[in-house]
Amino acid sequence: MKKRNNLKTIMKKIYDYIIIGSGSSGGVLASRLSENSNNHVLLIEAGNTFETVDDIPDVLKKGMATGADWSGNLAVGTQFDWKYKAISNEEFKNMGVPRGKVIGGTSSINGQVFIRAIPEDFENWNRMGLDNWSYKECLKYYIKLENDLDFNNEFHGNEGPIPVRRHKIDTLLEDQLAFYESVQEMGFPVTEDHNLPYSEGVGPLPLNNVNGMRWSTGISYVIPALHRDNLEVLSNTICEKIIIDNGIQRGVILKDGNVFEGNEIILSAGAVESPKLLLNSGVGDKDSLSNIGINHVHQLPGVGLNLSDHPAVELVWKSSEKLLDQLSDVGAQKVGLRYTSENSDDRLDMMSVMRFKPAGVSNEEYIINSDSKESNIAITTGLYLAKSHGKLSLNPENSKGSPIINYNYLNNDYDTERIINGIKLNYEIARNSKFDPFKGDLIEPLPEALEDEKLLRHWINSKVHTMHHISGTCKMGSEDDENAVTNKHGKVHGIEGLRVVDCSIMPDCVRANTNATAVMMGEKISDHIKFGE
Repeated sequence: MKKRNNLKTIMKKIYDYIIIGSGSSGGVLASRLSENSNNHVLLIEAGNTFETVDDIPDVLKKGMATGADWSGNLAVGTQFDWKYKAISNEEFKNMGVPRGKVIGGTSSINGQVFIRAIPEDFENWNRMGLDNWSYKECLKYYIKLENDLDFNNEFHGNEGPIPVRRHKIDTLLEDQLAFYESVQEMGFPVTEDHNLPYSEGVGPLPLNNVNGMRWSTGISYVIPALHRDNLEVLSNTICEKIIIDNGIQRGVILKDGNVFEGNEIILSAGAVESPKLLLNSGVGDKDSLSNIGINHVHQLPGVGLNLSDHPAVELVWKSSEKLLDQLSDVGAQKVGLRYTSENSDDRLDMMSVMRFKPAGVSNEEYIINSDSKESNIAITTGLYLAKSHGKLSLNPENSKGSPIINYNYLNNDYDTERIINGIKLNYEIARNSKFDPFKGDLIEPLPEALEDEKLLRHWINSKVHTMHHISGTCKMGSEDDENAVTNKHGKVHGIEGLRVVDCSIMPDCVRANTNATAVMMGEKISDHIKFGE
């Protein structure tokens, strides 16, 4: 892997492409654009990079889930995590937001649930003027990136860089099996494949983890491309500013003072760092930037707005120690229920998953962070199409530090009512006698809250947290959309030679875990770049 020294460089057109961020989209772009030996590509990563898969520590390579899960992940809170804090809402102002700061980005620390967006998500994008983001068009790229080890049909790829598989039903832990069988008794359908376009119901979740190994974009895309002479990588390197002059990007300034120039700069630093870098470069709302002393260079008031995500809460019960006997295969969530909420016009706007937290486990593979000293089981209620949107803004006391992230969860009754309905549904699921052998007393919320809506709403607001799918902060859209930041190809409106390609350009958060779609976007826009679009 070629690395540059720390001497300041003379600005000249050395690179065809400078990609900032090696995450779920950026890693794909670096790999695909460097396939052409005539392209000189510089990849800038804020965290560590590794030259071989063997060099990657097990904390990344074998980790199973994010902080949303209670076991099997050691990377959250380490040097490989940006460790952001955010405002959930007015009642919960110190919410943890883990994001990957390492090769592969958040695909190196996430839960590895590899669910695709549904056709209706892309229909909504089309209605916003993004006419080349149809489900049919995007399906080609979902297929291209995938090596599905379970299915070989028109909806799946079997030759892509990322292997995908599902746990077999007969391997489920007892709590997960109880969940799987109970929701069927309540009338929900079974699905063998959540990634079919109109699939719904309960079934095994697709995971980009095979034989205990995490297939991040760092492993799947970046490391296999490092042998190419036309790809350079700068690791542990912070990009502080994009130089913009008269509507043209002129290069990037790094924290160490080095300056690099490229014909095109592609910002793929994620839904937090991408808008943060644009704002620090003077791209955003003039009044807001001027108020904190940043020289404004281009008016795009939508930068940092439209923050979208999937809010969630957990019902938690005491668990018997019986489940500890099955710990050999605890890890990422294995089965999930995708369904449509009561009185909702938005298909598959809800998700329920079963979780387990062992207590007193000494095996380092299952080190956990929890206040509880007892084993617990939980069912997560996730709202997968929230109407509430938040905002990201620079910290006026330190614009280069962690930004102010306000998710603004549940600021409307439609979102709150669907969360309440989901909590009550999950409570009914857990009342099934199949849970009796291992489910103890309800810990959260207090039982009386389920009978008193005022208490329940207060509990929800004090607990509602991210499902780690932050997106939308550099929204794609037409130029007549005042909050749009990029066009349908990720090109920043009004700035020549600058794109954004990551979850930040999603017009709305898709009804799925976002990683598969972020990889798809990297594949799709890399083709647009190759075609000169």
